[in-house]
Amino acid sequence: MKYYGRSILVGFLLLIFCLSFSPAYLSAAEIGPELQLKSSIDTLLLVLRDENLKGSEKIQLRRERIADVVFMQFNMQRMAKLSLGRGWRDLDTAQRDHFVEIFRKLLAKSYVATIDGYAGEKISYVKEIVKGDKAEVRTVVIGSSNEIPLHYKLKLKGERWLIYDVIIENVSLVRNYRSQFIPIMKKSGYTGLVKQIEKKIALAEAKKNG
Repeated sequence: MKYYGRSILVGFLLLIFCLSFSPAYLSAAEIGPELQLKSSIDTLLLVLRDENLKGSEKIQLRRERIADVVFMQFNMQRMAKLSLGRGWRDLDTAQRDHFVEIFRKLLAKSYVATIDGYAGEKISYVKEIVKGDKAEVRTVVIGSSNEIPLHYKLKLKGERWLIYDVIIENVSLVRNYRSQFIPIMKKSGYTGLVKQIEKKIALAEAKKNG
């Protein structure tokens, strides 16, 4: 997804991290999605600056920690479903479970590594919109030379607000993936799509190890 630049992705992961450090004495519903994001920036920075996770020899552990925290905050099934569009309806339960798994791996390979390049971008919280069990938090990621609008769509699931889409400069992450997946599904079916995704994951893994 060449549309998403490195600094944008770093900001994306920064805010996802923030959801992991909400005050324990309040539920997600009581705190609200925007306050969840705001309340944890200082804690996040402590994680990013953790000397015990720095260095090339710690890269695997560091990225595992990042992935563990990040994907606790995604509604992965909803994201996978939206990314496949109508094609989701044609999958059986086993195929859906498998697609959620490989979609998670694709996101991990695409985004988790970018956190290592965090360059001190600042985040401005612009607006929170809550409608029932859905919300949108609008932010701006401020870098040294640009400002990037970055909006989050969340859905309340139990006591947690989970991210199901990210809008970067008016471009939806799930719609972006859907625009790639649907043509492959039409041409090669679900099996062909899985092969393409697995190929991208393997290439990303080879690049990391190379």
